[in-house]
Order: sequence, then structure tokens, then C-alpha cells
Amino acid sequence: MIHTTKGIVLNHIKYKETSIIVTVYTEAFGRQNYLINNVRSKRNKGYSVFLQPMTLLDLQVYHRPKADIQRIKDFKVAHPLESIPFKQEKRAMAFFLTELMSKVLREEERNTDLFNFIFHGIEVFDTGTRGTANFHLFFLFQLSRFLGFGPEGDTSNQSYFDLLNGHFTNTEPSHGFFLTEQVNNNWKRLFSLEADQLHQLQLKGEERYALLEAILDYFRLHIDTLGEIKSLSIVHQLFHEA
Repeated sequence: MIHTTKGIVLNHIKYKETSIIVTVYTEAFGRQNYLINNVRSKRNKGYSVFLQPMTLLDLQVYHRPKADIQRIKDFKVAHPLESIPFKQEKRAMAFFLTELMSKVLREEERNTDLFNFIFHGIEVFDTGTRGTANFHLFFLFQLSRFLGFGPEGDTSNQSYFDLLNGHFTNTEPSHGFFLTEQVNNNWKRLFSLEADQLHQLQLKGEERYALLEAILDYFRLHIDTLGEIKSLSIVHQLFHEA
């Protein structure tokens, strides 16, 4: 049976001589792997969209429940990317965010709210928003909420943020997983930050990196499969050393 769904390209691996297996986060079926034949041949240049992280697609797919690899009948680009593939900073951030999403988006089932957040977030990131250097902070902070472990929002005059339990406290947690005062102050600013306000989060490079490390520590405490993020070093060079 053929199904229609939107999809977001996360990553791909080479398969045999000219094919790939591409991981797509779909609106209808969650995370799915699709075999694309001859994508690396000269005759099928149109299939190169499956090699670009964050590509937004309209898909017609064959779907077999519990199958490890699915097939695509037809596709078209839902939103042609204007800047992500062509600007070094955005391309690097796209690789970083899709690498992380590949690790945390594991469910093979529909989650409309989560899909819409990611899809529209990519649209905003691509078409232009001031404060691009802060986009990953905003995106990951909000993503934690859709994944079910978002931090509690009461930030009133409390000295510590407990990363393990996801809330603020006036008592230093005994388990050691908490934010220092400087990082805690910037963390509080993320609670009210909107996508069109990223430029208002004015941070020095080392502050931005400390905040990202806090977010990643928070993810690691709640998702034990996160592991190493290989593209983190590139993002660090581009956005955290200035």
C-alpha cells in the first residue's frame, strides 16, 4: 500500500556501488530507513537531495510495519533549501543537529507535534533569522520538551538547576549534576526565548559553548544512547571560539 507523508532527511550511508540507505524522520511513521537505488550515479542527480541533511520532502512510500528498510515510490522537495546547503556555518550546524536527532529520534510511530516543530524550525533556520549562532541552543532546548524531559519552567530566584531531575532548586544537588551560577543565568534565558529573538541572546563564545555543553549533559542524563557527537568539534570552531 502506498502512503503519502512529509519527511526530513537526517543522514545516509552508502550501500553497494551506487545506492544509499537514507534515514528520514517522517510525519506518518516516525523514523524510517529507505533504500534509494542508483542515487550516486550520474543519471540520477535529482536524488542528491537525499544526501543533504535537513532536506524537507513530500513522499509517496511503500510501508511495511516492522520492516528494517522501506522503499520510496516518488518524492518532491517540500521546501527548497535556500541557505543551509550553501553557507558554511548553517551547513555545519545542520550536520550537528541531524547527527544528534539521528541518535534521539528512535520511535517508528507518528508524533505530529514533534514532527511539526522540527519541520518548521528548519524552515525558519533556512529562510533567515537573526542570531543564527544561537539556533542550536534554542532548537535543542525546545526539542527536550517534545521528547518528554523538558525542564520545569519556574526560574524565580533559585540558585541551581538540577540537570538530573529537570528543575530549579535553592539547594545544591548532592548527585553533582547541576549548573553553575553563570551557566544557570543563561539557561534561564532560554525558557522565554522565541525563534525570532535569537539575536537577543548575546553571548561570548565561551558562554555559548558552556550553555551548549549544559544542554548536551542534560540530554545525556535523559537519553543514554546519545554518545559522542562527532560534528561537535566543527560547530565549536565556528560558533564558540569567537
